[in-house]
Amino acid sequence: MNTMKQAYIVAAHAVRQRFAEQHPEDLRALDNIEQGHVAVYSGVYDQVEQILKQLSIPFRTNPGKRGLLASKITFVNCSNLYRQRLVDHLPVYVEGGGWLITSDWALGLVVEKAFPNTVRKASRYTGDEVISVEPVLNSLWDEVVVLGTDPQWWIERGSHPIEVLNSDLVRVEAASHDLMRRYRAPSVGVSFTWGRGYVFHVISHFWCKRSRTPTGRHKGSSIDFLKAGMRLSDKGIAKIFEQARLEPASLNFAQIQSAATSTELVAQLCIRAVRNDTRVQPSRQQRLLRQIQRMSRTLTS
Repeated sequence: MNTMKQAYIVAAHAVRQRFAEQHPEDLRALDNIEQGHVAVYSGVYDQVEQILKQLSIPFRTNPGKRGLLASKITFVNCSNLYRQRLVDHLPVYVEGGGWLITSDWALGLVVEKAFPNTVRKASRYTGDEVISVEPVLNSLWDEVVVLGTDPQWWIERGSHPIEVLNSDLVRVEAASHDLMRRYRAPSVGVSFTWGRGYVFHVISHFWCKRSRTPTGRHKGSSIDFLKAGMRLSDKGIAKIFEQARLEPASLNFAQIQSAATSTELVAQLCIRAVRNDTRVQPSRQQRLLRQIQRMSRTLTS
């Protein structure tokens, strides 16, 4: 078993433990997801279904039109070829209230075609690199990437940077100074509503193949991230490694950080799709409270 697969096993247990300790209602929602709620279309380069399996989320693979329309959330993995029939069905699915989650090459081959004048792939391709990530305040991502712990996201060689065409409609969920500097396209994740539904796209893949250790902290203990990044209890951390049947020393901070970031994002998307509540905007008081909490976590991390 390779190291990143081990990291994803630990990450799934960590996400479930974080929900148990901090958001028990989310854990209940996760456990109540039914077989027909989640659909996954296979890809060549990304395998989000591996994360769903680790989270024990049931899903259907490559369902026909009827199965697609019955699902609440659909993941379309990065690939170099998609059936035209799928691309044609997706606007109807989203307009009717479905949630579509896509990664990397699906940007130009699916999203750009199915949802015109929203986003498109930029003219340049990326290298094989790991970038910094800065979540936008009150975005879906601000519960996933924790400030003060040097968040990072792995980018595949040949990934498609995201160009936003309609800034009034499209919301940037997370951005990167690295992407801005290198490709003049800073978006890491974007979302927009379409009819009664919702589209969420990320550059590169949910199933990360590697991480990097640019600092001493990244080379440090995986327990450090579980404490500082996910704010888990000592008892909870011990339970995670017992369930995963792994030793904490088998993974470093960077590996569990990368796996946990994408794993929790997948979990949050599934939960919110079933609830259909991602688009609920917090009140000004809630926004200020969250900002103060994030600043406090950053200062004490």
